[in-house]
Amino acid sequence: MTIAAGFTPIPTSHSRRSVPLVSTTNPLITSMLYRIFPILIIFNTALDFVTWTNQDPFMNFIYHSTLYIFIYYYDVSIYYFYMPILVTLVFSSINYYINSVYSHVNEEEPTLEEIVDTLDNFATRVDILLEPFKTIKISFKKLLNFLFLVTPVHLLMLRYLMQPKTYLLFLSIILTAFHSLWFQATMKILWRSQFIRNIFSFFVGENTAHFYNNYKILNETKISKEKNGKIIQFQIIENQRRWIGLGWSDKLLPYERANFTNEALQETSSPVGFAFPFNSKQWQWLEEKWNIDMSFCEGKNKDGWLFYDNYWQNAQLQDSITSYTRARKWTRKAVLISEKNK
Repeated sequence: MTIAAGFTPIPTSHSRRSVPLVSTTNPLITSMLYRIFPILIIFNTALDFVTWTNQDPFMNFIYHSTLYIFIYYYDVSIYYFYMPILVTLVFSSINYYINSVYSHVNEEEPTLEEIVDTLDNFATRVDILLEPFKTIKISFKKLLNFLFLVTPVHLLMLRYLMQPKTYLLFLSIILTAFHSLWFQATMKILWRSQFIRNIFSFFVGENTAHFYNNYKILNETKISKEKNGKIIQFQIIENQRRWIGLGWSDKLLPYERANFTNEALQETSSPVGFAFPFNSKQWQWLEEKWNIDMSFCEGKNKDGWLFYDNYWQNAQLQDSITSYTRARKWTRKAVLISEKNK
């Protein structure tokens, strides 16, 4: 059995809308949507390849490999006059596709529901494309510092380590393959390295120290006359994904969050395999077992789950047909005791 998490399915118009949109939408807006529909399809197809969300990833591989070969053997194509032929083929293919889209739309007019669903998919893919910029919030000052530090490195690389076409090829691979499954999985593996996180923190300025904290100091109190202690609440987020034919499972995609994480979405141990940090200290549990934090789902789910879409966004308090991921929080309180005179 093949396990795959597909793009969030689009509900049919019968299950999603009881009243046709044509009867409730302004005619001017309807006319504008019909006019932009072919353009919407073209841009949606382009984003398919950029975000690697199309149904045939092998086509992405073919197109991107062609681009890489073209960049690397650019001088050969110029020398043997292959360039005019390649440019002609590319522009002819693009022109043929655009004309085919307009011809198909003119032959079979789409419904307003189809246009809205296509617009929803387009907006989702734009969100995927812009997600890295939302995650890393860098100020203008940090950006200048980054450019000041990185520019000399790039100049030295171009002068002594690699040719410009090799540098351009490497940069093209990063930009075009960033959203692919294998690239995201590779970044996920590399991010587990403390050295990589330190480099990221140095250049970008993001503090990664909080990634390790899966606990919260609740208060500071005296445990006895001879000992001082802090009550600490440990927090573990459990994540699951719904698979077609299997239901909810702890098997997640390679590039996304782990099965158990802290609130910063960094991988941590499960409640069963939990071990106290700071081994030089003395710990004592205040609670007999791990408990589900019902405030995480506002008490709306008896098992504490909070449901999300295929991309861990649009949180919902109840399960639905658009829910493909879910998470819940486990908590347990302990006392960290340090002896003054030991």
